[in-house]
Amino acid sequence: MKKLKIIHTVYGDASGGRWQAMLNTFDALASKGHEGVLVYGEENKNLKSENYPKFCLNSSGFYDLLAAVKLALWLRTYRPDVVIAHSGRAVYLFKNAMFFARIKCPVIAMNHSHNVKRTLRADGFIHITPYVGQCVAEAAKNKGVDLTKKPQAIISNLIHLPESQPSFSETLSEPVVLGIMTRLVEYKGTHLAISAVQQLKQRGYKVKLLIAGDGEQKATLIQQVKDLSLENEVKFLGWIGGEDKRKFYDDIDIALVPTMNDTQPLAILDAFAWGKPVVASDHISVQQIIRQGENGLMAKCGDITDLVDNLAFFIEHPEQICKIARSGYQDAENEYQFCRVADKLNNFLYFVLN
Repeated sequence: MKKLKIIHTVYGDASGGRWQAMLNTFDALASKGHEGVLVYGEENKNLKSENYPKFCLNSSGFYDLLAAVKLALWLRTYRPDVVIAHSGRAVYLFKNAMFFARIKCPVIAMNHSHNVKRTLRADGFIHITPYVGQCVAEAAKNKGVDLTKKPQAIISNLIHLPESQPSFSETLSEPVVLGIMTRLVEYKGTHLAISAVQQLKQRGYKVKLLIAGDGEQKATLIQQVKDLSLENEVKFLGWIGGEDKRKFYDDIDIALVPTMNDTQPLAILDAFAWGKPVVASDHISVQQIIRQGENGLMAKCGDITDLVDNLAFFIEHPEQICKIARSGYQDAENEYQFCRVADKLNNFLYFVLN
């Protein structure tokens, strides 16, 4: 099959998981032999992009026609086969640029939020969850946009499996070690995890909480720990990777994902890959991944008591941990790992172009 020239683009702040998702998509398609280049604006120029071909072009917003003209001139030289746009602004910019360049090249929107209305101009869609697809369908209906001639596929974000298969321990540590790996912002619910530790302690359970991540809420969370006198139970690790990440998953018994607003919580997929049982909120994004009691447990979103009840269930029934962790790992193998997602992306792009 023909090797494709693919543009991967995002405009607007991509400092969360969106940027890494774009790089992962680049890597997945590069593994299939395709050429790629990143296109982004000044707002993202300090994000990780070493070793990736790139073109930085500033754009002031959705209706920056000067940026579209500049991009059109570059496109006439590069001549891509397809564009994967990871934001609404990127869709607008490239659709306008294709018009000015008089180039026929499909722009595919890969939505990383439930706010999808700005991506409806795209020529096709990659939905990272079924619910994102529902959001696109509803937005298109409200705007009178016909989706019947726009190819669509549900293709998850990807994860990398560890080199060795998890051990799936049937015993818990003493004390039980909980872990949360996330950006420290309010909607990720780390404050709920800390409050859950307090309630577990009050119920007589011995637990510790490891918090891996950083963010604007860190100082507030540290103060929360002090106010609840949990300095001996809660430890902040900061951002971790490599061997530190391996150690984190080796050390924890249960992964916590109490998110209150998300699109596809990668922390759940990551925990699956490392063979750890997950207790998460029942936010709609989590419901796209977890099947209650089969590959994880869900607590009512924002409900600390229900979160504690689900954690207590695992602590009281350690035999369930191994079964649920194995089911999550099988999902990681079958649905979310790098090679599976790469195949799906590759097949979809050829479908779009043919």
